[in-house]
Amino acid sequence: MNGLRWRFISTLTAVLFLLTSCGGDKIKIGVIIPQEGTLGDYGYQIRSGIELAYKNLDTSDKRREYELIWEIEESDLDKVEEAFERLRKAGVQAIIGAASSAATMRLAPLANKHKIILLSPASSSPEINEGSGDFIFRNHPSDTLEAQKLSNVIFQKARLQKVLMVRAQDAYSEGITFELLKFARQNSDRLPNEVVKFSHNPADVDWTSVVDRIVEIKPQGVFLAAYHDALVPLLKEIRAREALNKTYIFTSSSLIVDEAVKELGPEGLEGIIFTGYHWDPMENKPEILEFTEKFKADHHADPTLFAATGYDAFNILVTVFEETDHVIPDDLRARFNKEPFKGILGETDFSKRGDITRIPVVYTVEDGSKVELRAEVIDKIKDDILTRLED
Repeated sequence: MNGLRWRFISTLTAVLFLLTSCGGDKIKIGVIIPQEGTLGDYGYQIRSGIELAYKNLDTSDKRREYELIWEIEESDLDKVEEAFERLRKAGVQAIIGAASSAATMRLAPLANKHKIILLSPASSSPEINEGSGDFIFRNHPSDTLEAQKLSNVIFQKARLQKVLMVRAQDAYSEGITFELLKFARQNSDRLPNEVVKFSHNPADVDWTSVVDRIVEIKPQGVFLAAYHDALVPLLKEIRAREALNKTYIFTSSSLIVDEAVKELGPEGLEGIIFTGYHWDPMENKPEILEFTEKFKADHHADPTLFAATGYDAFNILVTVFEETDHVIPDDLRARFNKEPFKGILGETDFSKRGDITRIPVVYTVEDGSKVELRAEVIDKIKDDILTRLED
């Protein structure tokens, strides 16, 4: 996807320079983001957001020069470490990345050891900032928030009890499943004793066998934890099974609805319930409309939430360097915990652990479009579940 364009950019602009009018210190910012594979769709949006932020940076009032150095986030974590080392040797003071939770967790010890700011615009595993140290930040929320919100809908409002967890074997899917199970066990004594797992590489998965196991367990609902490219074939196989026609399907913000509708059709997504964060590229706010207009001019598509997190991540780092008198690692780190940062996603306020808080939203799909889940839809599910129990 867009491979030629990415290779062209990487070859032509391996290093990007922002020249300022005052000729101050040069700040090197590294980027480690995927361009293909499981996270290719997310990576393209993040990278495009960073590029647009760089392009839009007003240099007239900046006291420092900024240089971007790009690396590709591979699925092989050893290669991700190698990318980090190349950036470190190039003298970067901060890195935007990684996208996957597994890659960010792999890089965290290195970033802390060398005192290089690591700011992830996409990683959401709760493990990332559990004792990882002082130099790890993310401007995308932890999965704990999504899990808590979805648990409330599934178990307390809709009254489901027998909900099966189905997940990929990767850090992101493991993390959000663990968090949901933690809340689920407080509300249900009928959870299956099994979690159905499958390979992190969709090409290696026998989807028939995975869904056969779901059919055997006969849950009221399933929670699917995986990246988008695994969700699509899994949903396709589930929808093909008559035995699962009355099974409620839940997932998370990893679902890219527009792309899934193209692949599965509106009927393949109808009624699926999932969590996400508010982002409307056409929201009537000048900064968002301007961002969307410029993004569409370059890419002929609307920016997603991940384009916005990439855009904000770059600007957050620029703010840190502009508002810190000396480029000393401890001073840079300290700036993250002072005043909130303002961006197109609103205020980003980092905790001492490097996390942020945003309120997730629960959505469903109706006629191929994402809409907020309404109370009457939840009540309808609850009535159906209670009727089944009576029968």
